[in-house]
Amino acid sequence: MTPFSKSYNEEDDLTLVKKSFEGSEAALDQLINRHQRFIYNLALKFLGDRDEAADLTQEVLLTLVSKLDKFQGNSSFRTWMYRIVYNQFIDTKRKKVEKSVVSFDVYGDFLDNSYNDQEMMPDEQAENEKAIDWTRNKCLSGTLICLDRQQRMVFILGAIFNLKSNVAAEILDITPENFRKQLQRAKEDLFKFMEDKCGLINAAAPCRCQKKTKEYIRDGIVSPDTVKFYSQFTDSIEAVVESKNREIDYLITHPYLYLFTQQPYEAREDNEEKSRHILTDPAVLELFQLS
Repeated sequence: MTPFSKSYNEEDDLTLVKKSFEGSEAALDQLINRHQRFIYNLALKFLGDRDEAADLTQEVLLTLVSKLDKFQGNSSFRTWMYRIVYNQFIDTKRKKVEKSVVSFDVYGDFLDNSYNDQEMMPDEQAENEKAIDWTRNKCLSGTLICLDRQQRMVFILGAIFNLKSNVAAEILDITPENFRKQLQRAKEDLFKFMEDKCGLINAAAPCRCQKKTKEYIRDGIVSPDTVKFYSQFTDSIEAVVESKNREIDYLITHPYLYLFTQQPYEAREDNEEKSRHILTDPAVLELFQLS
């Protein structure tokens, strides 16, 4: 379940907020954990780096908790929360992946000219399946970073996590029509690049995951520890996102969106531990009168 699933009940959040202000540390911890994983996965798609996504998640959660007393009920609680998430994502300083992947042209040049020399035989591909998955998903992360931050967030919300345009537009504080236009433009830019470069989309395109993986293994970019860490994820984004409304869109964009929605919906064990540290922040202790 995500905070945008049909089974999400805003009243549950509001009840936890009320109990938190009554001094319940357990309620505040539960409220944080109801949103922590989704925010982390948004951040992971937005930044393309697990550690930086984890750091941004904790920063955002602390901001959200610190501002709970500012919620006035002028919008839904979920909209209020995720507008704060969106604004903090947009305003955060540029991270390392963004500094290296600055445009489609620069990233395309890397794909065309780096780690392409060694073929991987079918038996090697079977043996290194998880490493190839890792390479493919790192490459997809790079393509997302080529979009500017606004386009990136629109694509992540509307295409990957399948939020309805009216819901996403409220979060971004734009009209649904504007959101749909921005989403269409982001898709056009991203899918054109994938059509030109990605061998999974276009057999005539130059990039091959298995070639890059073989050289990544050689250079230590992909290690057994990396693959072991990556292999623990069992849920795909598609599995946790309600996809009933995807059918029409998939008739046109399925091959492209499929690659993104089959990526893992990740969970980091240390995220929950880090989130509990929020409960010991002096400002949080004072705001909620926690002992």
